Amino acid sequence: MDKLNINTLLNNYCFVVPEIQREYVWGVNKQVLSQFLIDLNKKVNDGETNIGFLYSYKSGGEHYLIDGQQRLTTLVLLLHYVTSKEGDKRHDRYIQMHHLEKNISAFSYRVRSNTDSFLKNLLVSRSVTSKQIKQQKWYKSTYSGDVTILSMMAALDIMDELWDKDKLSNLTSDIVLNKVFFWYFDVEKTTQGEELYITMNSRGEKLTDSEQIKPRLLNKVTDIEKERFGKKWDDWEEFFFDNHLRNNRKIESIDIAMNNVIRIVLESVTLREHDRINAIEDAGSITLEDIERYMNSVIRLSTVSNGLYCSEIERLYGDKEGDGNFLVLKALLVETLKGQQNEREYERVFQTIKNNVRRNKIKNIDFLCFLNEYYSYNGSFYSFILYSNSPIALAVINGHEREKVAICSNTNEPDIESSIWVEQSHSFWNGEIKQLIAWSKKDGIFSFGEFERIRSNFHKLFRDKEDWTTDSVRQALLTRRLTDYPLGDKFGYYPNEWKEIFSKNSDGILSFFNLFDNVEIHDIPAVIDSLKKGFDEGPNNPWAEFVKYDYFLGYCNTKHLYWTDSYGWNLVQNSWAKPFSVRNMRLFHDLENRFGNDINGWIMRKYIAWNSCVFIQNDHSRVFCDIRYLRKNDDNYYLKVDLSKREDESEKNESLKNDLIKYIPYGIDMKWEEEVERYIWYPESIESLCEFISYLTKHKD
Repeated sequence: MDKLNINTLLNNYCFVVPEIQREYVWGVNKQVLSQFLIDLNKKVNDGETNIGFLYSYKSGGEHYLIDGQQRLTTLVLLLHYVTSKEGDKRHDRYIQMHHLEKNISAFSYRVRSNTDSFLKNLLVSRSVTSKQIKQQKWYKSTYSGDVTILSMMAALDIMDELWDKDKLSNLTSDIVLNKVFFWYFDVEKTTQGEELYITMNSRGEKLTDSEQIKPRLLNKVTDIEKERFGKKWDDWEEFFFDNHLRNNRKIESIDIAMNNVIRIVLESVTLREHDRINAIEDAGSITLEDIERYMNSVIRLSTVSNGLYCSEIERLYGDKEGDGNFLVLKALLVETLKGQQNEREYERVFQTIKNNVRRNKIKNIDFLCFLNEYYSYNGSFYSFILYSNSPIALAVINGHEREKVAICSNTNEPDIESSIWVEQSHSFWNGEIKQLIAWSKKDGIFSFGEFERIRSNFHKLFRDKEDWTTDSVRQALLTRRLTDYPLGDKFGYYPNEWKEIFSKNSDGILSFFNLFDNVEIHDIPAVIDSLKKGFDEGPNNPWAEFVKYDYFLGYCNTKHLYWTDSYGWNLVQNSWAKPFSVRNMRLFHDLENRFGNDINGWIMRKYIAWNSCVFIQNDHSRVFCDIRYLRKNDDNYYLKVDLSKREDESEKNESLKNDLIKYIPYGIDMKWEEEVERYIWYPESIESLCEFISYLTKHKD
């Protein structure tokens, strides 16, 4: 491989764009051509620049282009435009480089007579816009039907527009000829043992994997095949270049896509994982025909079901999360390789494999063997899974997934499949609807009617929200006295918690769902309220208060509790470090309902921490009172009141003690605790506590 500038290439080689190569199309893609020219104008200002790779093979005295003709044709046209602007002498010297008087010129479309005659006449004429060209006597009406000719004229118009806007000011003929370089490959000289990793491009980066393996693969075929596959490779890159698929991704993403296609081909042919491509070794494992088969499949897949699976093809660009081994795409490609015409079959493959990927159940190496066996299997995807007697099929699609395939396979009703697909894709289930399937069976046989009824009731109660359902539903479930609800310290928040609750309380949860048959969504609150009103608290029910008082679960952000010996159950609010006692929350709301939050200048708040309490304080006098429930044993609790004052350190203990006496009503035996500098009292009842609060808050100072 050689690094050659344009001057050297035009003076020392005779390049031919063979008939089998694709048309010149950059001119009709204004965005691509404009960006290329603007970037080139910027780069040459910083010194010499390399614009990529030029592949050819020699035949006689000519070099037939395999790749790079879009860029080389653009530069030939650019030099024609620039030298025409620079004057006759400069343009004459440029024409001389082309050797137009000889049978073999420096750059030609020799095997395309129409295009070749146009290019020669263009270079001699010095015409630089399509309008000028069409006014020339040599211009033929037949040129208007040639895609390459039309694109060349469009390219010159784009150059003229950019020139007028001073966007090409750095692109003089001397700079373009001498400071613009290609990496030039003569594939006849490229051997499989050649070490290309040390070869760097203009950005100082190694060649991409596809750039390294391409010449080695071309070296394995005949000259005619070189031409055909050179054009094909260009077509494949053009497919990934299309912005409908590329969606404004950077140009570099096309190389990533091609690398990933080659990886898929390597893995599928060798049945081995390939984290990356080893060009020297892997060129002996696959052929250009292999890549052609898979690229044809990719292109075919992009049209199936009006492009429904293009999102999977987009994964090839390497910027999508999940399914890094392209398992879904590989499976869909096998369908195209098998010649599948039934769009429903594609959907079955997509839904089955996508759900497996969602649940992280498939190993890539097993899956490659699975697809290899399926490709050779003379039957449908479902039948291969269920009836092929393949151990690998059983290993890849097993358990819950296999049961769903069996249900879908044993019916002619497409609604059953569609309903299962929709439900398993719901973010709550995340692919695993095992419990829903179990609930839908009658005498061990799946009933679609039951499935639809139960899932309908489920969705009435479990909305697509962060906490998955409402606190009122949790309260209603508490009235059912399920064996494992709450489950430990959890009322159900994350999907996995709920699915465990469903599994451990299967009959009870199903019975609960059955209550909502034929109930409209707007009537659900009334049904839940009736359950709560008819709830008999009964003895030793630690969850009764959660049914009776709506506010409790609202303070428990992740619907978890925490048990401590001092306070019993604590609501976990905001984080595990800031709980609040259930008893003290009840106390706060009871006192708030009786007194309000602002009592004659005193404020009442709740303190959220391990030592949770209700506090009442007067900012003016700096007197405060902490009130809390503490646990004695089992379900026995007692009240504790602390009365103190926030004083300066200079104030003495005795003065603080005497100053607080006036806040203590007559008849209440508060004890002074020297160590903590506060009065302590243990009210015997809520009534006596409220009398104390009333007396305390009469003081305004």
